[in-house]
Amino acid sequence: HGSSLSASGALVRPDELEEVNRNKWSKAFLTDLFTTASITLEGTEDAKMSFFRADVTGDCSLAMKNEGALPRPMFELKLELDWKVEQKVDSGKSIVEAKGQVEVTEFSSEDISSPQMRLVCDNQLPPGAGAGFKDLIDKLNEAVRKHGLPEISRMLADEFIAALKKQV
Repeated sequence: HGSSLSASGALVRPDELEEVNRNKWSKAFLTDLFTTASITLEGTEDAKMSFFRADVTGDCSLAMKNEGALPRPMFELKLELDWKVEQKVDSGKSIVEAKGQVEVTEFSSEDISSPQMRLVCDNQLPPGAGAGFKDLIDKLNEAVRKHGLPEISRMLADEFIAALKKQV
C-alpha cells in the first residue's frame, strides 16, 4: 500500500487510522437499550420509568489505529426519548401515569460523561383530576429530573460506550 490523500489533502498512511462506520449499529443498540429499560425512580413509591419511543440520529464510528490498539469511539448523536412513569396508587388498584420527552440534544465522543439534555413534561391532567393528582404528577416529573436524567446519562456513558468498543 502506498500513501493516499485524504479529503483535506493531507497524506494518510494506511496504518494510521481506519474508521469503521457504526451508525446502523448505534441506532439499533440505543433504541433497544432504551425501549427495553425500566428505571425505578428514587423518591417515589416504586414508580417505574420506561421509554416507549427512542429516535436516534447522527454519526457513530470507531477509529481503529493499528493492530492491538484500542478502538476510539467517535460519535455525535442526538436522541429523542418518549418516556412514561407509572405510579401505582390506591394500594395498587390503579396507576397514575406521567409522560414526556427527553431530548438529548448533544451526545458526543468529545464529552461522553455529560450529554446535553432537555426534559419536557406533558402535564396533561385527566378531566376532573384534583389537586392531589397534580401534586403526584409534579412529584413524578421531579423524580425524572433528579433520578431519571442521571440514569439516562449513565446508560449512554457506560452501557453504550462499553458495547460500542466491542463493535470492532
